Amino acid sequence: MVNVAREFGNRIRGLGSLQRIDARRTEGTGEAASRSSSRLLIANALIFGLVTGFLELALVLAQDALIRTITMDSLRTNLHFMWMIPLADVAIFGTCGLLFGWLARRRPEFATKWAFLTMSAMLALALLMRFDGLYMIARIVLSMGIAGSIGPWLEARALAFPRLTRWGLPLLGGGLIVLIAVDFTRVATAESRTLGRLPAASPQAPNVLFLVMDNVRAASASLNGHDRPTTPNLDRLAARGIRFEEARSIASWTLPSHAGMFTGQWHHRLTVGWDQALDKTYPTLAEYLSNQGYATAGFVGNIYYCNRRYGLDRGFARYEDYYENQTVSPYEIIRSSSLGRCLLPLVGYPVRVGFAEVYRRKSADLLNQDLLGWLSKRRDSRPFFAFVNYYDAHAPCVLPEGSHRRFGHAERPHKEQIAALKRYQRLMANTLKPEDGDKNEVDREGIEVLRDSYESCIAYIDAQIGRLFADLERQGILENTMVVVTSDHGEHFNEHGFVGHGQSVYRREVHVPLLIIPPSSRSVVAKGIIPEPVSLRDLPATIVDILAIKDKSPFPGGSLAPLWNSNGSSDSLQPPSPVLSEVGHKLHVPRMEQIPSTVGEVKALISEGKVYIRNSGAKEEVFDLHVDPLEKTDIVAAKDLHPSLEHFRSTLKQILAGKDVNAEELARD
Repeated sequence: MVNVAREFGNRIRGLGSLQRIDARRTEGTGEAASRSSSRLLIANALIFGLVTGFLELALVLAQDALIRTITMDSLRTNLHFMWMIPLADVAIFGTCGLLFGWLARRRPEFATKWAFLTMSAMLALALLMRFDGLYMIARIVLSMGIAGSIGPWLEARALAFPRLTRWGLPLLGGGLIVLIAVDFTRVATAESRTLGRLPAASPQAPNVLFLVMDNVRAASASLNGHDRPTTPNLDRLAARGIRFEEARSIASWTLPSHAGMFTGQWHHRLTVGWDQALDKTYPTLAEYLSNQGYATAGFVGNIYYCNRRYGLDRGFARYEDYYENQTVSPYEIIRSSSLGRCLLPLVGYPVRVGFAEVYRRKSADLLNQDLLGWLSKRRDSRPFFAFVNYYDAHAPCVLPEGSHRRFGHAERPHKEQIAALKRYQRLMANTLKPEDGDKNEVDREGIEVLRDSYESCIAYIDAQIGRLFADLERQGILENTMVVVTSDHGEHFNEHGFVGHGQSVYRREVHVPLLIIPPSSRSVVAKGIIPEPVSLRDLPATIVDILAIKDKSPFPGGSLAPLWNSNGSSDSLQPPSPVLSEVGHKLHVPRMEQIPSTVGEVKALISEGKVYIRNSGAKEEVFDLHVDPLEKTDIVAAKDLHPSLEHFRSTLKQILAGKDVNAEELARD
């Protein structure tokens, strides 16, 4: 690298003699020659921009095809990136060309040498910026070395063969214009083209509304018996359908839980991970319903792990994560290129994706507006499958401005609440400042404010769901709509010593609300409460069953519908699937023995009123849910538990080996 820098320096020092030559020639150079040199530099700068843009685009497409790892920054990929990248590079190089063109009117040869060296370095830097793992200083030094090697060669070719410039610019520019027209049309018409290819739906087929309250645990929902009235609207709506008291999520964090609810697959059978997307191995519910003629749309507040980059958009004709990813603006265009992301922070525009963005998240109110707007613009009578992910109850649990704080210190100013939450975040990150105060007080205050804020956010989501139902009812949509309301996982507030989720599979992280309201237009209407533990894995099969679709369901597991009868009472049938919850090994965080998921995979299996938990390294725990629902007393060492332990071990081994064990077999073994 030192040699590369030295070579670049030698070439730059050689420019000193050019300055003297340039000074002697200036006298004899006419105004026409200066203008010609200026125009040539500007034209070549535009060519540099076009070539850089097309090369950068090709590199991005190749990386998407070959490298499956997802980075945080890649989540902010604009839908129009294919034409935005080259256009941004043209704008950046064109601006650079104007500067060198102005300089060329005064010192033509000097400006030409510097222009080709600079733009060669910019081209190299633009491509090197697309490779993770390189320090910025290394990218810059490598770019300088490459520029020192190819810059003079490119300059010589451009001056010796001016036709290359005259022909190259319109050809490359025309290619960009065609790309803009074609790709803009592709993105703008994607939904209508998808709908145009769908088969006809069955007459009077019910709609499906799938609402996921991200991070909402059952223990904090009055729907599940919490003493605070956090979900009065869901409590009221439960009278129309079926409430499940002991629903368990597939995983204790967002991505595998959503992927499991969409495919009916267990976490261990899915490709998803902290930086890995859902692949195309298994069909999704949206794909299946699309093939049945349904119009499909997804609106997500969790713009991170529900981002389209993670593959959850598969099968949806319309899928909205970041608002900015659908926006066409000068900022979005410049941001799409690697050079643009380097330049924007210099003029005060941040480009990095980070935790601070959750403070300006998409609220439940905005998501409902998006859903209702989509419904109002539909021009046909197709049934719809709409998925909404509400993110307001996820950390940092800050209500939208102007919303009423329901619980805790309601009179506390909004800014003070955020300040308390930030102090607690610093405590968790071990970055507490002296001015933050006593550690124990910050911890106590933080947990209290966090739980109060969390449950206030749940109440806010519930209020927005109530308004959504009122709007749908006024429009006459709800009568023929099946509704599923659930959560992807729960949350710990110091229970078991944990705060957050994705750390374990204890009850607080995997016990979630589940409410199913069949369409009132169907004769399958049932009302009641299901006390048996059930898995969200069975939701796809349940939805297909209630919709009475004739085509065979591609989803594993089975329907939950047999658990209730027309009178709303639960019979003696077992749930169709074993109640298994999992969390994978969190390789992206340091190993901490007290947090199971940082050590290895963790699995929980429920049967006969007991939950069996196995951590990495074969550490086992068993809790009797009848007498110890909060899982405080481990009875794994009890003498009379040996038959149950062997039963749990054998069943879990079969499930992990790929055998589709049903809950009835599990109870019978």
